[in-house]
Amino acid sequence: MFDQKTLVIALSSLAVGVAIGGAVLNSWLPAETASSARMGDVQFAQAQTEPQLTQAERDFMDFTMPDLSKPQAGGETTRYGCVKPPRPEWVVNRTPQEADNSLLLKAIYDMDRLQEIIETNSCPCEIEHPSWDSAERQYEAAATGKDRAEIRALRAPVVQEVARMTKQSLDICREWQGR
Repeated sequence: MFDQKTLVIALSSLAVGVAIGGAVLNSWLPAETASSARMGDVQFAQAQTEPQLTQAERDFMDFTMPDLSKPQAGGETTRYGCVKPPRPEWVVNRTPQEADNSLLLKAIYDMDRLQEIIETNSCPCEIEHPSWDSAERQYEAAATGKDRAEIRALRAPVVQEVARMTKQSLDICREWQGR
């Protein structure tokens, strides 16, 4: 394809080009630095005359990654604007052996809120996502002193009741909020 003579000429040309390019760039460097300093002065002057941004304006385009290692303050907001209250702290970091306790609490919470939706035939945010206080009181009354097997036995009928009420409550919420 290429003979040895052509290869030597190409490499020599490349070396000469690199040397000339380096010399040219080196001669431009001091002039560029001076213009950069002048540009910095211009930018500083503009910053002094431009209005200062408010915190909301600075946060608008804030792409800082949030700290996901800690739970967020408050609750989660649904796509329809309701704020779900955060789960009780004792439920958040359970061991696998204690999972039955948190599942029973969640089933009680869901049963209460679905019953309320059906009874009132309405679905405002405070009914769809109520506080966990009532469910916690019911859980404490039902589960105190029970072992894992008894907790599972308590949870089964509650989960069945939740399954029975889910469709009816979803239909009410769709109609109520025009979803």
